[in-house]
Amino acid sequence: MASVYIPTPYREHTNGAATVEAGGATVGEILTDLARRFPGLGREILPGGAVPNHLAVYVNTEEIRNLSGLDTPVADRDELALIPALAGGSPTLSDEEMARYSRQVILPEVGVDGQGRLLASKVAVVGVGGLGAPVAMYLAAAGVGTIGLIDADAVEVSNLHRQPIHRTADAGRPKTDSGAAFIADLNPGVEVVRHQEVLSSANALAILDGYDVVVNGSDNFPTRYLVSDACHFLRKPLVDASILRFEGQATVFMPGQGCYRCLFPEPPAPGAAPSCAEAGVMGALAGQMGTLEAMETLKILLGIGETLSGRLLVYDALSARTRLLRWQRNPECALCGDHPTITALIDYEAFCGVGLPRRGVDFAAQVLPEEVMARAAGDLLAGGARFVDLRPSSRFERGTIPGAQSLPFEELGEGLSGLAGEKQVVFFCDIGQKSALAAMLAREQGIPAVSIRGGLVAWRNERLPWEEAR
Repeated sequence: MASVYIPTPYREHTNGAATVEAGGATVGEILTDLARRFPGLGREILPGGAVPNHLAVYVNTEEIRNLSGLDTPVADRDELALIPALAGGSPTLSDEEMARYSRQVILPEVGVDGQGRLLASKVAVVGVGGLGAPVAMYLAAAGVGTIGLIDADAVEVSNLHRQPIHRTADAGRPKTDSGAAFIADLNPGVEVVRHQEVLSSANALAILDGYDVVVNGSDNFPTRYLVSDACHFLRKPLVDASILRFEGQATVFMPGQGCYRCLFPEPPAPGAAPSCAEAGVMGALAGQMGTLEAMETLKILLGIGETLSGRLLVYDALSARTRLLRWQRNPECALCGDHPTITALIDYEAFCGVGLPRRGVDFAAQVLPEEVMARAAGDLLAGGARFVDLRPSSRFERGTIPGAQSLPFEELGEGLSGLAGEKQVVFFCDIGQKSALAAMLAREQGIPAVSIRGGLVAWRNERLPWEEAR
């Protein structure tokens, strides 16, 4: 390891440290190690992969231009020094940029230099949904030069109450396209890179490696663990948040200071933690937590303030209470601990217990609530049908369709065998997503099954028969 002197203009990127340890056999390897660990510093010392002319790099007392440049060998315990020209090198903003960013440029913590750093920054936003939409909007407004939008979904009308980056006319359009169009109108100076694909173990490292900071706006556990693991291997800062109903959580994972697995070593069992689609979420909460993620990202890029690294912010919107809980890197963590057992990206769907097939829903197996009642005397319920409630048993006990039996979705694999002799099975859940999949799987096993389209939300909206708590 070599010791590297960090001059005062660069210490905002190293948390104020005047010297840091770095590994490598040459100056180039040492600087590359620094750039990976401290992205802000990397933009100063290796823009475009080369040392800028206004920066002198010394090994002990010799400047590398008089030695072998980046190929200059470095021995253990050598001392490097980064010496910038203090009288120059500041960015210059155009008249349009000064006008657009004037309200933040006048902040001492930002200034012209800070705005220049933002313009040169690259941020990846995973998911252009409830969290990713406000993140992308405010990063673009702040002048982050390059924003990568990573999402494989198309806009749905149900997205619009919490994803204002999309418009009603965008329904059916890829979210990356509508998001890019919004940003182009908001700030034409921002470059948007569209990744219209599912982030996976096969592509995550290649996609995320090109960015300085990653912001997680995903809404499922496989992606959440995937992004965290990928950022750990790439040594990228990760800004993370999650929302459900009226509660939000947010934190920051800085390289070498812990990861998502330090907080949550394992995901909950499938079906134990409902999604926003199943449990609901207030749109304004998504905006609040997404904007918080954007602010944390800007602090990292600018090297200012105190981020949420090592702290978990929990916000209860119903009581307007915010709690800050401390957490720390777990030495026993399977990913970032002292003796890691996870050394490469894994199968995250298998890890999270998402073993159900990825196929399109069989819409022929879906029936509208009013059709269920209209056909009660006909073929649908001929001979009697078995209504099956796939929600957790605690929800079932608070009320359900009269005569229904409880079969929590996570127990479906074993429960299907008990339905083999039924003449007709009618599955239902909250909004019809899990029940549609259950009906499809049952039909593949020869069980005549349908799903109530729209689930109990649609059933209750039609004021159809309901049995209160038993």
